[in-house]
This record gives sequence, C-alpha cells and structure tokens, in this order.
Amino acid sequence: MSRLKRIALLVIPAVFLPVVYAYDVVRAAVKFEIAGLTLFREIFVIISFTLIGLFIENRRKALSRNGPKEIGRVFFAVVISLLVVGLAMIFQPPEFSGRETMNMYHSALFMFISTLIALVLGVVSLYVLFTLHDMILFKRRKSTWRYYLAYLVFLFAACGTELPFFHLEDTFLPPIFFSFAIVFIVVNSFKQNWIVYLSKREKIYSIVYSILMFIVLTVLDVYLASGSGGNNAIISYSRPLHTFIQLNAIFGTIYFGVTFISTLFHLPTAEVFERKQSELNSLHNLSRLVTQVFDFNDLVNTVTQMTSEVCDARSVWLELFSVNVETGEMSVDVVSKKNITQQEIDLIGADDGTQLRRYLLDSQKVLLIEDIWSDRRTKYLKEKGFARGSLLAIPLLSHGKLIGVLHATKEYQNAFDQDDIDVMTTFADHVSIAIENSRLIAKSIERERLHQEMMVAQRMQKRLLPQRLPDIPSVEFAAVSESSFEVGGDYYDVINLPDERIGIVIGDVSGKGVSAAFYMAELKGIVLSLSKICSTPRELLLRANDTLMESLEKNAFISAVYAVLDVPHASLTMARAGHCPVILISGDSSELVRPSGIGLGLTNGSQFAQATEEREIKLKHGDICIFYTDGITEARNAEMEEYGYERLVQVAGECRDCSAEVMKDKILQSVRTFIGQGAYTDDVTLVVVKWLGNSKE
Repeated sequence: MSRLKRIALLVIPAVFLPVVYAYDVVRAAVKFEIAGLTLFREIFVIISFTLIGLFIENRRKALSRNGPKEIGRVFFAVVISLLVVGLAMIFQPPEFSGRETMNMYHSALFMFISTLIALVLGVVSLYVLFTLHDMILFKRRKSTWRYYLAYLVFLFAACGTELPFFHLEDTFLPPIFFSFAIVFIVVNSFKQNWIVYLSKREKIYSIVYSILMFIVLTVLDVYLASGSGGNNAIISYSRPLHTFIQLNAIFGTIYFGVTFISTLFHLPTAEVFERKQSELNSLHNLSRLVTQVFDFNDLVNTVTQMTSEVCDARSVWLELFSVNVETGEMSVDVVSKKNITQQEIDLIGADDGTQLRRYLLDSQKVLLIEDIWSDRRTKYLKEKGFARGSLLAIPLLSHGKLIGVLHATKEYQNAFDQDDIDVMTTFADHVSIAIENSRLIAKSIERERLHQEMMVAQRMQKRLLPQRLPDIPSVEFAAVSESSFEVGGDYYDVINLPDERIGIVIGDVSGKGVSAAFYMAELKGIVLSLSKICSTPRELLLRANDTLMESLEKNAFISAVYAVLDVPHASLTMARAGHCPVILISGDSSELVRPSGIGLGLTNGSQFAQATEEREIKLKHGDICIFYTDGITEARNAEMEEYGYERLVQVAGECRDCSAEVMKDKILQSVRTFIGQGAYTDDVTLVVVKWLGNSKE
C-alpha cells in the first residue's frame, strides 16, 4: 500500500471522529435528536473504525508473524489500553457514574472521555481480531475458514442489531446473534495448528504470554459486562461498537485460555519433536531413495539393504501376513531377506516361536529382545543353535491392522538403541505405504471396471424411459428423470392405450442404486403388461400389488400414481399407491389431488384394495397436471431446509400460461437454485401434462 493511502486511512478518521464529537457536544447542549443526523453519525463511526482497521492490518504485514511475538504485542497493547482507560476514568465527571445519566452528556469533557475510551478499546479490539485471524487460519482447511467466516457474520449481525435507527435492541435478535457468535468463538478457539510448529523456547514464551493475555482480557470482559461509568461511556458513544469490543474481548479470552492449555500439553513433547526433526533430516537421503523405488520387489529389497547398513544389523528380513478368507488361517511370506537363510527364519517361527508373532498381532507394538539366549520368549533358540545377540521386530500397520513385520538382529546383547528403532520404523512405514498403494491400485482398477459397468447400466436404464412422448394436438407432455447415483429407482412412462386414451404412470422405488434400478425395470414390465388389459387405474394397481408382493423384499416397496387420460371425454382418472399427490392447476386455483392409497408391496390384496381409491377429474382448457417424485419436494439446501410442496405449487402457478416444456424447465431451475451448489440427494422425476382441449370442447 502506498504512503498516500496509508495517510488517507488516518486522515479520514481524524476528520470524522472530531465531527462526531462536535455533534455529540451540540446534541447534549440543546437536547435534540434528529434521525438523519444520527444515521450519519453512526456511518461516520463505522467508516472511521473500518479505515483504522485497514491501517492496523497494513502495518502488521511489515511485522514478524511469529505466534508468541504476536501474542506479546497484543498483550502490551491491551495493557496500555487498560491503563489509558483507567487514567481517563480518573477525570470522569461524577454525573457519569450513574446509569440514569448514561444517555445524557452535560459537558464537553464528558464526551471527550467517552470518545477516548471507545477509540482506545475499539483499536485494541481490531488488533486482537486481526491477530486471532492469523492464528486461526494458520494451515487452514476449508472448514476452518467457514467457521471463522460464520463468526464474522454473527459478529457484524449482532453489531447491526444495535444500530439505533433499526430499533431492534429490545427484540429477540440481538441475544440470538450474540449467542451464535459465542458458539463460533468456542469452535474457532480450538484452531491451534500453529502451536505444533513452535520450538521449546517459543512454547515457553507462548505459555507466559497466553496466560497473561487471558488475565488481562478477563479483566476487560468483566469491565465491559459491568455497569461502570466507563462501560456506559462506550455504550453511550456507540452500542454497535460496544458489542464489537465485547465479543472480540470474549473471543480473545477463550482463545488464549485454550492456547495456554494446549501449549502446556505440547511442552513435554517439544524436545522429542526437535529430536525427530533432526533424525528425519539425517534420514532424508535414505528415505528419498526408498520413495523413488516403484517396483514392489525392488522396494522391499532396498528396505532390507538400507536397514542392514544404517542399523549395522547382522541380518534383516521382511515378513508379510495374509489371511485366507475361506479358512481364516494366516500365512506368513518372507518377501525379502539379507544375511539370513530361510531355515534360520523358519527356526524362529517354529512352534515355540509362534508366541512372538502372537505378541505382535495382539499388541501391534515394537518387539525388542535384548538377549535372545536369556529372554524367556526366545531362549529355546539357544538349544537349537541360533547365534546369540539382539532381536528387533517392527510391526507393519495398515489401517490399524498388522500386515507384516520387519526383523533385524545384531551379534551382541543390548545392541539396539532408540535411533535404530526410529530408522526401522521409518522404513517399515514406507513398506506399509507401498503395500497399501499396491492394494489401492488394484481396488482402483476394480472400481473403474465397476464404474464402466454402471455407466452401461445407466444407459440401459435411460432406454427404459420413454424416448418420445405422444404428439397429440389436444395435450402437451413434458418429462424428465435424473438419478442421484449412476442408476436409480424413479420411473415414469406415457403409454398409448386403445380408444384414444393415454396411460400416465410415475413411480419411486424405496432405496437407491442398483437394487432400486432392478425393481424399477420390473415395475415397467408389469405396468406395460397390465395397462393393455386393465380398464381402470385402480385395477392396474391392485394387480401390480399382487405381482410385486411375490418378488419384493420385505423392506422394499414402490410408491406410484397411475392415471388414464381420456382424450375424447376430456377426463383424467387416477389411482395412487402412497405416492406424492398430483398437482392440478385449473384457472387461478391450485389443488393437491391425493386419492387414498398405500405403497405397492406393503400389504396383501384385500387391505390394499380397501385402501386404494380412484378419482376422476374433468379437464378444462389450460388445466395442468404435474406428476413428480419426492426427490423434488424433499430437496434440501445448505441449511437443510426442504423445497416442499408450497414452492412447487407456487412456481407452477406462476408459469401456468407457459407450455408444458417451459414449465418443466422452470420447475427444475427453481429446485437447482434452491439447493445451490449441492447435488440431488434423491432421484428426481417430473412429468407435466397440459390439457389444450379437444374438438368437442
């Protein structure tokens, strides 16, 4: 930022704030209140502190962003501000201490103290907020930014409700926004990623500064929550500014309190962390070679070779475990070895040696045997002629399961130290990653094959839906079906029937995915077969239920609506099996047509027949019938609010004069706009039928 801009950031507040001060003095002297001038006063205050905040952030960019140093700067800023406020309170007029005079200024000194306290604490509050911003968003994730942004939204919302010209201070909104801001303060206070990267000395500084910050900010919190004259001065000067200062002070108190506790727990590991850093640097070249070997056999051979060299081991070998899925038996494969024969490995894994593997399987921890001949778990090897020395076994873990062991031996007792364990653990981790990668590659290939098969299934299912809709002068059809997965369980069809009748069916299979798609195909075959022989929609649903009761699983069912459009008689007869109600738009009225009925496959024939009702609708010119699945009405936005019937009816009613195709597109666009960036959580199917009238009409 140029020097001129930096000067402007201070000059404008230096002009605006005296104007506000002069206005306050005049208003107190003549006791007037003009809404327009009050509005401009608040705008001047907001602009002034916004520009001051930009100036502070610009100056902070030139400073080191080291965490403990930042906390130290903020601490001294808060202490100085409290001292300034304390000195200002010494010169406070006696009238200022009473609440009854909180909104009435009697002297210029009165307003000057109020302005000074508000300015000092406002600037410090901005400094605290900017510092917390840097710490919270250190090594941030997407969720971290969302939580921080949510706090800012509720912070400014709480401040906005305190603006005098909104008159919201006595409503329920201020405490709600304030409470939500506190919730996100707590959430953001656990974003302490920067502590992990501190040295031991920096962590000590962090502990000292954070506890001091906690103390001084707690004092500030108590001061802002009290009925003291200084607190009343800030409220009288600007209620939104008071809320801004109070929330940021609470934010700082909680955050630095958590910082103190978190750093305190990290302190014992500081030396270990530094030592690990040094060890990792010394092993960098070796680990780089391991990660550059892509062939599995070359990788395991490289691991055993480097382990032998770095640890100065007499022998090294790598075992991998595999479990037979059918028998449940575990087999052990030696995939790489150096300076040891297979007979010697088998000797360690003999009957007496199975307890070593059992220990590794149960504990999944490093096994260190200081003396093979004297340890009770391996003393049997002395009798079998195995050389004396030390044994180290490092487990290979993948997703919490033991998949193998990296072994090493040395010629003498107590030979392995912590550095040897660290080196072998590092190589064991590389082997685990390599094994996991090979398995992931195999799974990826299998997943791609399944994906291609699902794409074929998707294309086949699309062909089960109508490729063309009937072209009839007296009626318009428009339809669409979109699956939430590759295949889905929604179904619709428009069937040509004898005597100039049209069968319209829409269904929704419970569940999603492949199983729902199979039932959807079965429903299509049933409907196509029965539509030729059943005279009424009710009869078709009764027969379809009898057929599906024999094939559906117990936890599966199908909701459906079947309607017959009689073109010569301008009527629509329908029956419903637990499906969404049909929307009928006639003239300026809208109606949800819901004849009684229960889902297909839920109950036997007699109960289903008793519950299933049939209804006939006489169509008039311009009438519209909308068939749909619950994927539309139950679509949810980011706030988990459902799209619902009311929005669907409203959108359809607004475009009642449009064609069926245009109405379909506008409904889908409305749903997509409602859910925003999200995706459909359920299959979506929509059929629009618009009656244009026949020759008789």
